[in-house]
Amino acid sequence: MEQKRENPRLVVYGCGGHGKVVADIALARGLRVEGFIDDGVQAGGRVLGLPILGGAAWLEAHRSEVGVALGIGENHARRRVYGLCEALGLVPATLIHPSAVVAASARVGAGVVVMAQAVINPDARVADGVIINSGAIVEHDCELGAFAHLSPNATLGGTVRIGALAHVGLGASILPGKSVGEEAVVGAGAVVLADVPPRVVVVGVPARVRR
Repeated sequence: MEQKRENPRLVVYGCGGHGKVVADIALARGLRVEGFIDDGVQAGGRVLGLPILGGAAWLEAHRSEVGVALGIGENHARRRVYGLCEALGLVPATLIHPSAVVAASARVGAGVVVMAQAVINPDARVADGVIINSGAIVEHDCELGAFAHLSPNATLGGTVRIGALAHVGLGASILPGKSVGEEAVVGAGAVVLADVPPRVVVVGVPARVRR
């Protein structure tokens, strides 16, 4: 697995619940978290005892001093902030919880967050900005498109393909060799037995298109 050297001083972009978990991962890895950046929250408050420093303007002013991690769970908003970071010359940090298991042959892109007890098995490919949430399993030879999100305890069988910006819900399972199209949503607990088209919502066992 390719590892990028992180700035030991880090800010987390997004101070909601997802941002808290991202900050906790950074702290567990021994990084110094300076605080949070959030465009929708007034500076001066505190989350997890860490300061809310400001919004995008603060990051632009301090971009040479800190690294940045993506603390936003919603896929499209995370992609937007990733683009902002790129425009400022920043590569978002890849954060992997110490309890996660990532195979040496897996490839993990920039800005990816891998949470506690998640598993990424051999020759999986995880593109930029993906979230592999707590306890999720990515089996061998899977491919996850940019800014996709696997919710807690979601399971991908071998050689599954997940499209960019897709969201796989809590505890959902995708059978080996199946694909989920771009921007599709797989509902919580669903079991996907057939390919899922782009930009649809599927639910149930077996999963069927709801809209």
